[in-house]
Amino acid sequence: MDTRASKAFRPANPVGDLLRGWRTRRALSQAELAFEAGISIKHLSYVETAKATASRDILLQLASALDLSLRDRNALLEAGGFARQYGERDLSAPELADARRAIDLLLSRHEPFPAIVTDRRWNVMQANRAALRLMTMLLGEERVQRPLNHMRMFLAPNELKPFVENWPGVAAALLSRARHEAMAAPLDEALQSTWRELMRLPDIPAPQIEECAAPGPLCEVRLRKSEIGIGLIGAVLTLGTPQDVTLQELRVEMFMPADAASEAALVALAAQDA
Repeated sequence: MDTRASKAFRPANPVGDLLRGWRTRRALSQAELAFEAGISIKHLSYVETAKATASRDILLQLASALDLSLRDRNALLEAGGFARQYGERDLSAPELADARRAIDLLLSRHEPFPAIVTDRRWNVMQANRAALRLMTMLLGEERVQRPLNHMRMFLAPNELKPFVENWPGVAAALLSRARHEAMAAPLDEALQSTWRELMRLPDIPAPQIEECAAPGPLCEVRLRKSEIGIGLIGAVLTLGTPQDVTLQELRVEMFMPADAASEAALVALAAQDA
């Protein structure tokens, strides 16, 4: 029998293909994944090879053992013929009011230091007054009125790049983080599209991380415009263990001054806005 023909007519196995792909990216053997999920190796092998179907509960156990995002858990359930388990609401939905209040509090209490909220594609959803002040000083008021993307702002040649004194190091750190997040969500076409757009920007260095390796902490960002110099160190916060896709994918990026001079500069900018 022609091997190529047999491959061409191989029946689709969406659940098995997904599980095998996620398991491979996490460098897990069938035995390791089966143990973590609390099922037999034989059952997992049969599911991966389409010799058996998996129940909804088994798929959720495997998703938990693989530490899948809520978006990917929904995709696995749908591949198995089940309804999505986790909602994906707009941040303005009434059901997310408590989360919005918590985010607003984080942003306001971080003043006079910058903080932003980004979605899974690194689009800026919210920014506190300190972040808007800083971006306005660097990019101008008109630019701040248009949509902002955290990654693109630092990587594109006509955004913040001219004001970043240590741009090569910052670009390498951001790309490592972006690649890690994109590799962790191969089914997310929107995220993959944004990642490809970033990689097409001029002078972008190739990210140097292993597929399974997590990126290191973001390096210090040194910003300068004329006589004003500000160093920032960022920290990324997530919203606990939400049961909503939108909330799980939000990131609160909080920037602290790297030194006393940077703190004084941010305080001075806030005083001008008072």
